[in-house]
Amino acid sequence: MEHDVDAFRARYRAAIHPLYNAWLHGGFVFGAGLLLMAWLLAPLSAVAWWEWLAVPLAILFFNWGEYTVHLELGHKKRPWGRLFYQRHTGDHHSFFVEGRMAWEQARDWRVIFFPAWLIVVYSLLLVLPAWWLLGQLVSANAGALFAAALLAGYLGYEFFHACEHLPPGHPLARLPGIRQMRAHHERHHRRTLMQTHNFNIVFPLQDRLRGTLWHEPPAG
Repeated sequence: MEHDVDAFRARYRAAIHPLYNAWLHGGFVFGAGLLLMAWLLAPLSAVAWWEWLAVPLAILFFNWGEYTVHLELGHKKRPWGRLFYQRHTGDHHSFFVEGRMAWEQARDWRVIFFPAWLIVVYSLLLVLPAWWLLGQLVSANAGALFAAALLAGYLGYEFFHACEHLPPGHPLARLPGIRQMRAHHERHHRRTLMQTHNFNIVFPLQDRLRGTLWHEPPAG
C-alpha cells in the first residue's frame, strides 16, 4: 500500500503540543552546544602541535558514532532503543520521503531536530567524561579540544540534517557540500534504500568504508 505523506503529516502536526516553539527548540540546542564549547575552549593555552590531533580524531570518532547509532538504533528495532526507532523510522521517515524532503512550516522542525534534551544527555554521558578522562590521561588541552570537537560534530549533524530538509530553492541548499549531502540523504529516504544505504549525514566516510554508499549521477 502506498504511503500517504500528506495524511501522516497532518496527523503528526495535530499531535504536536500547542506550546511547542520551533525557534526555542533550535535555539536551545545550538545555544547550549556553543556555550559549552566556549567553556571547554576558554582555558586553552600554548597548544602543542600534537594536541591539535585531538580534533580530527574526535571528528572521525563522531563520524563512526553518527553512522552506527543511525543504523543500529534508527533502523533496527532494539528493546532498549524503541523510542529512538519510533521517532526516526516511524516518524521521520514517514514525514519525509524521496521527492517530499522539504519542511513546510517551522513546527516541522520537531521531526528534524533531535529532542532538545538530548544534547544535555550527550554532553553529560560523552562530552564531559571525554574531556575529564583525556585531561587526566593526555593533557588538559587535548581533552578540551576532543570534547569541543565532539560537540561540533553534534551541532554539525543538526545543521546539515536541517539543511538536507530545506526547500530546494533556499540559498543554503545550493551550497557545495550541502547540495551533495542533500542528494545523498534523499536517496536514504527512498523506501527501498532506507534500511541499507547512506546512513552518514555530514560526510559519507563510513558509508564508503562499510560499503553502504549509494551514489547516482545527476539526472541529465
